[in-house]
Amino acid sequence: MKAYYSELGDDKITLLPLTADHIQEMRRLSGDPDIWTWYTEDLTDPDGLESWMTKRLEESQRGEKMSYAVQLNETGEIIGSSSYGHIDWTEKGIEIGWTWLGKEFIGSGINKHMKYLMLSHAFNAMGIERLELRTDEENIRSRKAMEKIGAKHDGTLRNHRSTQGGRRRNTVVYSILKSEWPDIRKTVFKEF
Repeated sequence: MKAYYSELGDDKITLLPLTADHIQEMRRLSGDPDIWTWYTEDLTDPDGLESWMTKRLEESQRGEKMSYAVQLNETGEIIGSSSYGHIDWTEKGIEIGWTWLGKEFIGSGINKHMKYLMLSHAFNAMGIERLELRTDEENIRSRKAMEKIGAKHDGTLRNHRSTQGGRRRNTVVYSILKSEWPDIRKTVFKEF
């Protein structure tokens, strides 16, 4: 796995393997509660963010996740994070998730750059056959974003997870198959 856990980038952003050095910049971004409305954890609290970072770093060390800090190339600042998880090398499956951006970058097109880099890396470099994306059933913005990049709705995991407010959420599952990627690459990501 370590061979695949490397820097990914294009002209707009660079995905850097997450390190403890990124925490200060992430603290600067994470204070707005609106960012965490649909996230399963509330990272507005610096201790919560530090705990989240520690967990991501440990999971990456164990090979369970590959977490990235998102760097804006123009300024060099860290503007969010995303991860690969639920990595199944035997069945060649993976999930992209645990994604968040600073409030000023939500709706800016950065997410599309992130997804392009991660999809391309998963299918072209890692040999993944099936890639999943998941979100809260009520998170319409996220669901539309997944559909916009060509992901197909597979189903709903009922009463699947606890949210930060204690509500049990239904999780919707979307996927993109390796066989679908060439078409998606040419249509959805034609400008990349």
